[in-house]
Amino acid sequence: MTSQFKKKVVTTLRYVYKVGIIKSVLIGLAMSASGEEVEVKWKGRNYHIRKHSSDFKVFRAVSVFGQYNISKITSNNVKTIVDLGANIGFSVMHFKSKFPNAHVIAVEPEKNNYDQLVKNVKDYKDVDCLQNAIWYSQKNLGIFDSGLGEYGFRVVDANQKLVGSVDAITMDDIISRYKLQTIDILKIDIEGAEKELFTYNYENWLPKVRCIVIELHDSYRPGCATAFFKAISSREFDIFCKGEDIVITFTDTKQGAVKYA
Repeated sequence: MTSQFKKKVVTTLRYVYKVGIIKSVLIGLAMSASGEEVEVKWKGRNYHIRKHSSDFKVFRAVSVFGQYNISKITSNNVKTIVDLGANIGFSVMHFKSKFPNAHVIAVEPEKNNYDQLVKNVKDYKDVDCLQNAIWYSQKNLGIFDSGLGEYGFRVVDANQKLVGSVDAITMDDIISRYKLQTIDILKIDIEGAEKELFTYNYENWLPKVRCIVIELHDSYRPGCATAFFKAISSREFDIFCKGEDIVITFTDTKQGAVKYA
């Protein structure tokens, strides 16, 4: 039995335990029925999941296993959340359920994912969806299919086999457009583009951030971790890991630290 197969079995058993046998069977039957999409109801929320895609894996990781779950926060002053790499919106749905009064700005570059994002968050107030890539400057970038599924699209500034293009915006653009004084939670899952994000032009916006939840992609984009930790090295922070994510809570802000647990 290979380690990959063991991991798959453990993940499946964990999912069934979390969801329940009957619910997991009903979801499985819905996923195997005809049609291109299924609507799954879970904990009072409606999730639109495309079949034959990576959407179900995202649902399982974010909504069932609680990838971005924040169980304890020392401050109730969470007003602004920026979600870079929002994919199909399940992370946005989680943040809005946890912080219903927060303004969430969701950025997703790939058109089909963006359309699904808009569909999933349409009933939530104070959510702005942007079909853009995040970059260190304004320009047009190519969208590259890395073969990992719909959650693995990457934006590249190079000549590769592309599946589309998208206009890039910067963090300074977002801050200016929405007149942000602080960003309470910055979630980053941008498939390697974090290397550019934390290498160039971060000096103005980074001090405004209270908490970062980031997935680094050094496995296929060497240098991401080096750029990230170099950029934040001048600030005071606490750090811990939650699954594939690194959580940074800055302790040098006037608003106080946002703490994950």
